[in-house]
Order: sequence, then structure tokens, then C-alpha cells
Amino acid sequence: MQKQQRHSVVRSITRRILFFSCITVLAIVFSSLNVIRVKTITLISADSLEITADEYIIAPDNPYILLFHEQGSSRGEYHTIARRLCKLDYNCLAVDIRNGGNNSHVSNETARRCRNNRCTTGINDIGQDVTAAIEYAYGKSKLPVILFGSSANGSLSLKLAVENDNVRAVVALSPGEYFMPSIKIQDTISHLKKPVFITSSKAEFPYVEELASGIEKDYVSLFEPKQGEGHRGTESLSVDYDDNTEYWVALILFFRDLM
Repeated sequence: MQKQQRHSVVRSITRRILFFSCITVLAIVFSSLNVIRVKTITLISADSLEITADEYIIAPDNPYILLFHEQGSSRGEYHTIARRLCKLDYNCLAVDIRNGGNNSHVSNETARRCRNNRCTTGINDIGQDVTAAIEYAYGKSKLPVILFGSSANGSLSLKLAVENDNVRAVVALSPGEYFMPSIKIQDTISHLKKPVFITSSKAEFPYVEELASGIEKDYVSLFEPKQGEGHRGTESLSVDYDDNTEYWVALILFFRDLM
């Protein structure tokens, strides 16, 4: 019994050391003085819809992380997150997808054009917007991209990663079965053989764990919040919440393993 208690204490101390070491790494990474240049651009989807995106550039030849907001939102959802991700030596492209609305006082210009043009917004239509972003970013750096999506667009990112050879990895925040009955994401992504990071709030975690159950364990990293109930989607990474640090630590460790 005493031996088990000693092992438990050692594991607890080890976890604390690792956690505080990661916090130190966070501080160093996010205090980087790299200059981030931001510009708003437009892309063209396969059905000729103009897509608005904010491009965050560290260096022209760096690989890209493509950021896709949750349904009903906009690229403004990633205003702070994109700048932090750039400190990891990635360029970022925060994209207005047609299934959006407004967030962080930023209008979704793609969704507005889509309404004006009465274009369709099914999963394949939304997928065209994501594919246009992949083609743009891959064309700039000639390197495979990382898809980073929230909610329904996190699910879509997982699906498209199976289909697109120019996708290297996926980060999905609070994904789910948003496209039933036409497509069951759990079945679609069971063939995914690329690195995947999936997280959510504590309440959602059993659900997203089941969603990812078909992916081979060597490819998937699941993170469940330990310091509280956590948050869904990009709120989990928001500086507005004190428990965002543990999410960032887990995410940075995932990116470290991609290097």
C-alpha cells in the first residue's frame, strides 16, 4: 500500500512539473517578437462564390494553418488565436465560410454574398470553400496544410482530411454529427490516417471520444479538460477564460509532435 501511495505521489509531482514546464514554454512562445503581417484577401470557390479570409503571415515559405469558425460565426472568431498560432512558426488563414454569421464584431462577408446570390449551403457547398482555402495555402507554401475547425466546420475538416492529399493534420474543436442523415462523420473519418487533435468541454467529451473511436489510436490525440468543466469550440482557447492554459498546453504538445 505504501509503495502504491509513493508511486501515486511521484506521478502527481511529475504531472505538476510537466504542466508548469509547459506553462513556461507557453510564456516563451507567446512572447516571441516575430512580426505578424495581416491582410484581408478573397478566394474563389468552385461555384464562383467569393470567399473572404484574413491572412496572418510570419514568413512566406512557412506552412499554413487554415482556421474555420463554427456555424453562424465568422473569421473574427480567430483574431487572437491566429496570432498565437503564428508564434509556432505557422502562417494562418482565417476563412469566412458560407454557413456563417457575425463574431467578434466581424461580419461574415462570404455568408453575406451567399445570401445575396441565393447560393446553396449543403455540406458539399461548404466543402468547396474549405477546398479553395486549401488550394490557396498549398499554392503559396507548397507544403501540406493543417485544418483547424470548430463545431460543424471541425467535423467538415476531419472529413476533408480523409479526401485531400494536401492536408497534413487536423485540429477539431467540439466536432459532432452535424450532417446527418446525409453523412455520418464517425464512419467517414474511420479511414483517416493523419495526425488529429480533438478536444471539447468536459460534458461533450464522451460524445467526441465516441466520434473519434474509429480512428487508429496512433493517429488521434484526445484532450479532456481536467481543471474545470472547460468550454466548447474556440471558447476553450479564449484568453477570457482562466482554464484556457491547459488546452493550449495540450495543443502545443500536439504541434511539437508534428515537427
